[in-house]
Amino acid sequence: MPHAAARSSQRPTQAVILAGGRGSRLKPITDTRPKPMVEVLGKPFLAYQIEQLRDQGFEKILLLLGYLPEVVQDYCGDGSRWSLKIEYAISAPDDETARRLKLAEWLIDDYFLLLYCDNYWPMCIDRMWRRFLAAGAPAMITVYTNKDGYTRNSVRVDDDGYVAVYDKSCTSPGLQGVEISYALIDKAVLKLLPDANMSVEEALYSRLARDRQLAAYVSDHRYYSVGALHRLPLTEAFFGRRPTVI
Repeated sequence: MPHAAARSSQRPTQAVILAGGRGSRLKPITDTRPKPMVEVLGKPFLAYQIEQLRDQGFEKILLLLGYLPEVVQDYCGDGSRWSLKIEYAISAPDDETARRLKLAEWLIDDYFLLLYCDNYWPMCIDRMWRRFLAAGAPAMITVYTNKDGYTRNSVRVDDDGYVAVYDKSCTSPGLQGVEISYALIDKAVLKLLPDANMSVEEALYSRLARDRQLAAYVSDHRYYSVGALHRLPLTEAFFGRRPTVI
């Protein structure tokens, strides 16, 4: 894997959003729309993510779709309404996230930001990129410390800032934070993705953590989600009071 010294200091301008699942925890809302199109205060959740990416200087977004892709495409178009470029890669609704990434590899830049379509976290990409360069790892996930017990822990981060354990099942001892994506990734690691239908967490993050190749950007700032019905009120409260610029 390349080291930080071999990398360009130019931060990525492409974000890739995993947005293809069926959103079963949001039924019946997702009977007629995919999860990123669930409305928060009258606007699709995806729009908040796109606005954030634009405001952070991203120029391109690649949406990896599966379930009801036309709903997203009809709303987003080519991205010109946000003054950026939006592209799409569509695969089967039951494809896992690692397969979606593998199928879309040819559309992905050398370095990119990876997001889940159901999480929003007030990032500062410049600080994240500096940390990524300093770490020298081929991938870096954002880890919420979860001190308030907002959700189940899935990772353990060493004192030097590398992920020691990534456990999607959340059952390993000593876990101390939750991965919320907002991941910076060197495209070279996508070569590790198997042909099997697996999640990116199991296929990539767990493997990189075992090899000490996964850095962490640790944050005490809570993330907000539309991943399940019980998350919606808190997310609506956040967007209802958030400032125009974070």
